Amino acid sequence: MIQLDLPDELEQLLARFADEIGMSSEELALLAIKDRLEDLEDLAAAEAAIANDDGERIPLADILAEFGNSTDENGNSLYAAE
Repeated sequence: MIQLDLPDELEQLLARFADEIGMSSEELALLAIKDRLEDLEDLAAAEAAIANDDGERIPLADILAEFGNSTDENGNSLYAAE
């Protein structure tokens, strides 16, 4: 178990936001820590991917040629890059 002594200003801010969203300060602190750790994990994975990037890219046209140009029920393209 970790115990933290938060500065008064941070403790008040935490309590205010926790109250506004209907959580306890402890719940919000745990959620914030969890979210931050997940962000750091994602950043580490992205940095590793960048470090291992060989520079090869696949043009969108090639992907569309292989997998088709799908549209939704309204005829809108399902590809954000278009």
